[in-house]
Amino acid sequence: MSLLLRHALAIVITAALGSACDNASTLCSTVNSDIVLKARVDDSDTSTRIELAFSEAESSAIPRPFCADDSVTINGQEAALIRRPSGNTIFALNLDEPAETYTIIVNHDGTPTELIAKPEAPVLSLTAPSADSELSRAEPLSVAWEPALGEPEEVTVIVGDKVGGSTCLADLFSADTVDSGAFEVPASSLSVAAGIATKTLCKAFVEVIRLDEVPFTLSRGAAFHPDSRLVAATGRALSFTSAP
Repeated sequence: MSLLLRHALAIVITAALGSACDNASTLCSTVNSDIVLKARVDDSDTSTRIELAFSEAESSAIPRPFCADDSVTINGQEAALIRRPSGNTIFALNLDEPAETYTIIVNHDGTPTELIAKPEAPVLSLTAPSADSELSRAEPLSVAWEPALGEPEEVTVIVGDKVGGSTCLADLFSADTVDSGAFEVPASSLSVAAGIATKTLCKAFVEVIRLDEVPFTLSRGAAFHPDSRLVAATGRALSFTSAP
């Protein structure tokens, strides 16, 4: 191979490597201060999972990956890089239980950044309605949980259904309310979906979710964009039958 050809090949290889790193579909060449980290911990009583999404602050909010050899560890465990069918890319990790402190180390472009978050989303338990009870859609649905944190704390109450991939009820009911320990879903808030007979019994669920959103504390490395946050969600649900 001639010296000229070798030189030309080296230029092509260098350009290819550079384009891979600077590819618009990644955050490889983006500095931390321009990257928004959105993390969420979901504690559903039967499982706990944390997901981290990174996106460019002044561009598309679509979560994107870093360089090929970058990694994320959470409390000493390496998170898995997951590319969803939509094209969104996240880092995810299943945990044995929620933690009081989350220490996240992002190895980006050869430099580690360590972030710490201490959310508070106390565990709750549902006391009403009774699990597997049959409740009329024509009557108010009483939801109760404990302990109640009181004002100004809030919870989200959700009622809906999704059984076997098909929907029996129409729209999902969702309401934010004071964390008082009780909430009443108004009568006739639930209805069957189009094409479903009015008198149909629907397998449904009610869920109460308690959220806490906190910023990250930088322990070492370069800080991410100030909009970066971790949200901890504690949710408890039970099943019931929605009747006419």
